[in-house]
Amino acid sequence: MSISKDFSEVKQKPNLQSVWTSFGTACSKFINEFADETLKKQLAHSDLPESLLLLKQQFTEIQIGSEYFFQAMNFLCQGKESTIKENELKSISFHVLLSGFLLMRRAANSGSTCIPWTELRTQISKMLINSGFSEKLFFHENWKKWLLTISSNGEQSKHQSTEQPVIIENNSLLYFDKFWKREIQLMSMLSNRLNMNLNIIERPVIENVLKNVLEVNPVLFRGKPLVLAEEQKEAVLQAITSPLSIVTGGPGTGKTSVALTIMRVHKMLGLAERPALVAPTGRAANRMSESVINGLNSIKDLNKLKHDTELLKFAADAKTLHRLLGYHPNRHSFRHHEYDPLEHDLLIIDEGSMIDQELMVRLLRASNSKLPYLLPVQRIIILGDSQQLPSVGNGAVLMELTEDSGQSGADFYENPVPVVKLVKNYRQKISDTAGRNILGVAAVVNEMEIDPFPELLFEAESPDSEAILSLESLEDAALENVMFLNQENNINQLKDFGQWWYDKFLKDEEFLQLVQKGYSFEVPESIENDLDYLFNYMKQFRILTATQVFSTGAKALNKIIQDLWLMENEANLLNSEHFPGEPLIVTENNYRLRLFNGDQGIFLNCLNSETKKLELKAVFEVEGKVKTFYGHQLHHLQPAYATTVHKSQGSEFDHLALILPELSIDPIIGKPEPGRMRNIMSREMLYTALTRAKNSVLILGEKIVLETAVLNKEKRYSGLGSLVRSKMS
Repeated sequence: MSISKDFSEVKQKPNLQSVWTSFGTACSKFINEFADETLKKQLAHSDLPESLLLLKQQFTEIQIGSEYFFQAMNFLCQGKESTIKENELKSISFHVLLSGFLLMRRAANSGSTCIPWTELRTQISKMLINSGFSEKLFFHENWKKWLLTISSNGEQSKHQSTEQPVIIENNSLLYFDKFWKREIQLMSMLSNRLNMNLNIIERPVIENVLKNVLEVNPVLFRGKPLVLAEEQKEAVLQAITSPLSIVTGGPGTGKTSVALTIMRVHKMLGLAERPALVAPTGRAANRMSESVINGLNSIKDLNKLKHDTELLKFAADAKTLHRLLGYHPNRHSFRHHEYDPLEHDLLIIDEGSMIDQELMVRLLRASNSKLPYLLPVQRIIILGDSQQLPSVGNGAVLMELTEDSGQSGADFYENPVPVVKLVKNYRQKISDTAGRNILGVAAVVNEMEIDPFPELLFEAESPDSEAILSLESLEDAALENVMFLNQENNINQLKDFGQWWYDKFLKDEEFLQLVQKGYSFEVPESIENDLDYLFNYMKQFRILTATQVFSTGAKALNKIIQDLWLMENEANLLNSEHFPGEPLIVTENNYRLRLFNGDQGIFLNCLNSETKKLELKAVFEVEGKVKTFYGHQLHHLQPAYATTVHKSQGSEFDHLALILPELSIDPIIGKPEPGRMRNIMSREMLYTALTRAKNSVLILGEKIVLETAVLNKEKRYSGLGSLVRSKMS
C-alpha cells in the first residue's frame, strides 16, 4: 500500500483546472447552467492555492481523481463559511487532513480495512514535501491527533463531541469507522462460533467410521482406494470436533479429497443430515460438485450404501454463497440472518480466499440461529489457498485467519482458529513432468518473499527446483511446462499470438463440426454427448489477462480471437454480435435466470420447436440441466476466449496463456503507466494464474513486468488476525 510513484518530477506549474469543483458534478452543472449571479457567488469557491494543485496532481497519479479530491475537501469544510480563508487552505493542517483522508480512501479502494499509522505518516510526508512544504515544519505527533478528532460532520473538535469520529485507532492501525465496526463484529462472531458447544463423539467411534470410509467402502482414485496422509486425517478429525475449521493448501494438496471424506464421515456419524457444499462463484461450486459426485460414483456397490447415496443429491445442489444466503440484488440485502437462519448442520465452503469481511459476517450471522427451536449450523469447514489473490471486497479473511502472527515473546498469541495446512502434492505424478514443472514454478513464485531474486524463475536453484523455459519465438512453444516469451505485447505481436492460439485450439475438427450443427432440445438425451464434448472442450484452454481493459486486457484479446474466427469460418453474424461456437462467461449474478457470476456457456444454433427454424441462443448448464437463452435476455455477458485472472479463480484448464500488461505508456490510447504496474500485477496474481493450469502455461510480455510482479506482494492491511489472536487466546 505504499506510494510507489516518484513525485520528485512533479512540475511546479501544473497545467490543471484550478476551480474548486470537478467537471460534471451536480454542483458545477447547477452553478454553470441554472444559478443566477448572486447564487453563483455564494456557491462558487476561490481558486486553489498552488500547494493544493500539486497535491491534487499527486493523487491523480495514484488513481484518486477529482471527484474523490473535491468530496474530501467539501467534507472537511462542512459547517464553515462558504468562502474559506486562503490561509486555512494553505495551512499544513488542512493538507495533512486532506492527504490522510484520501490515502485512507485509497487503501480502502485497494481492499484494506485499515492502514498502519507509520505507513500513513510516511505517505503523508511524501505528499507534503512534493506539495512544497518544508520537512522542518513537520510535527508528526500532531498529525494523528488532527485526524482522530475529525467528527462525522467534517469538523475538528478539541473537546469531547457527540458526533461520531470518522477515524478510529486501534493497535496503531487507523480505520474508517465503518470498517472498524465490521472488523469488531466479525471478531465477536468468530469468538461466539468457536465457543459453541458441540455433541462430543468418542474417538473410537470416529476412528471406526473413518476406517469404514477409507478401507471398507473407499473412494477409488485412478482405480485404487483413496489413501489419506496424516495431515489430511487431522483435517477430517478437526472438522468433527470444532464448530469452525480451516483447511488450506495449494493446488493438488488434496483439499477436495478431505472435503469428500468429511462429508462421508459426518453423514455416517449422523452429523450431516442437511449438509451444503458452497463456493463464492458458480464455477467453483460446480467444480466442487463435480469432484464430489465423481468421487462418490467411484465407490463400489454405491447403490447399497444409503448414506453415500443420499450425499449425491446434496453434492448436486452445490451453490454460491450468495444463493445460500438468499441475496436480494435490488435491495442489496440477504434473506438469511440470525432470525431467519440457515437450516443446515454442515457447511463445506471452497475457495475461501475469495470471501471478504462483509460476506463472512453475513455467513456467520445466517449460521448463528437465535431461534429457540433451531440449532445454529453446527460445523463450518472453509477450504482454500491463502496464497491466491485475496477477495475483491475489503479484507483478506482466509489469510488473516491462517497466517502466523509473526510475533514472539510477550506479544505472541496462539491462533484460536483450528487450521490444518496441507503441504504434500498429490495431483501431479512423478512421471507428469509438465504438472510438476508448473507447481514447482508456482512454489518459486511464493518463495520470493524469502528469496527475492527474480532470476530464480529462469535458473533452477537445485536439481529439485523447477524453472521457466525462455522462448525465442512462438514457434518454439510446446503444450507442456511454463514458458516465457519476452516481447512488448504490442498490437502486432498480440495478433500473431492470437493466430497461434487459434491454430492450436480452435481448429479441432469435431469441435468445428459440432458448433455448425443445429440442436433440438425437445429430446435432450439425443444431444447430451455433443454438448458434453463442447462444454468440456472449451474448459481445456484459456487466455488470462491482468485487466479487462487496455490493449493487453481481456476485451482486446477476445476481439482478436473473434475476428480470426469470423475470418476463418466466413461467419455471417446476421445482425447479431454473437456466432455459433462462441464461448461466453456471465459477469454478474442473474437470480431470475439462475445464472451466476463466472458461469460459462456457448452460443449454438437451436431449433425453435414452434417455428422449426434455427435460432442463435446461449446454452448453459443450470443446476444440473441444460438451458438456452436468447442473447437479449442476458445483459452481463462477455466472450470467454480470454478472461481476467480474477475471473479464473475456481476454474482449472489444461493449457493457459498469461498476457502481461504492456509496459510503455501512450495516454492518448489509454495504456497503463509504468508506475501503475504494481497496482496491476502482483505475486498473488501470477501464482493464481499458474495454479489454474495442469499441463502448460505460456507467459507473454516484457521480462521487467514479470520480475516486477513476482516481487510485488499484494498487501492487504487488516487488523482481524491480531484482534482474533489477542482477544480470543
